[in-house]
Amino acid sequence: MNNKKGKKLLLILFMILLSLIFLFPLFWMIVSALKRPEELATYPISIFPPKAQWIHFQQALMTDEVVDLWAGLRNSLTVAISTTVIVTITSALAGFGFARYRVRGKDFLFGILLATMMVPNLVVFLPQYVIYARLGLLSLPFPFCYTVWWIDAAPGWAFFIFLYRQFFASLPKELEDAASIDGCSRFRTFWQIFLPLAGPAITTCCIFAFQWIYSEYLKPLLFLTDENQTLAVQMVVNVKVPGVKWSLPLPPIPYQMTVGILFTFPLMLLFFAAQRYFMEGVATTGLKG
Repeated sequence: MNNKKGKKLLLILFMILLSLIFLFPLFWMIVSALKRPEELATYPISIFPPKAQWIHFQQALMTDEVVDLWAGLRNSLTVAISTTVIVTITSALAGFGFARYRVRGKDFLFGILLATMMVPNLVVFLPQYVIYARLGLLSLPFPFCYTVWWIDAAPGWAFFIFLYRQFFASLPKELEDAASIDGCSRFRTFWQIFLPLAGPAITTCCIFAFQWIYSEYLKPLLFLTDENQTLAVQMVVNVKVPGVKWSLPLPPIPYQMTVGILFTFPLMLLFFAAQRYFMEGVATTGLKG
């Protein structure tokens, strides 16, 4: 009994230590946001600020002297929410097809689909940029400037198709048979019977998709103009010290950290609001192959 208690105590201590390691970047971002710019430009750098500069958050929220926060947030939420809705629905359709249809060569096609997950995004950025530029999709006004994301989301994403396929394959065949007896078409069976049961899988895909798109940096940097730029890019490129021109001795790191904290709020709210469904989705999408 004592041996089991000792192992449990060591496990708890290890998990606490691991949690502190993962939380340290967030802690450093918070204390850096509360420092003056010159306090981060001199050595040695203290851990805690001599006087917390809460005015940084006021300047970021109430003025555009730091960055155009609300415009960047609007752009980020627009592209993230719209693309998440599209990719969630199309991936569910593809996953339903792979799980419930009996078609020759289905497993081979599914293997090719999974193989596309091994292709790095950086490899396809250049041909995508050339194609979209020649089609004139990179200079469209808001919100059509995000058409390139909608095109990428239209066929679904391989990882989400895999999750949906695993979830739909775990549902009993009697549901499909009963719907067929009642005269339901394939699409109606999917939309009215299977999709409402896929709440955990939908939540999991929504959280992952929103996080990936919302925090994406390189693709918006390449494909969007300045007025339609997302907050993830503006946080790195456009943040400045109010009333001071950018100069090397006075970097805007505290203000970048301030905008970074505000940038993470939508992600944290989404996760905590859907945490229970997210955990259930992760646990249930791998029950049946």
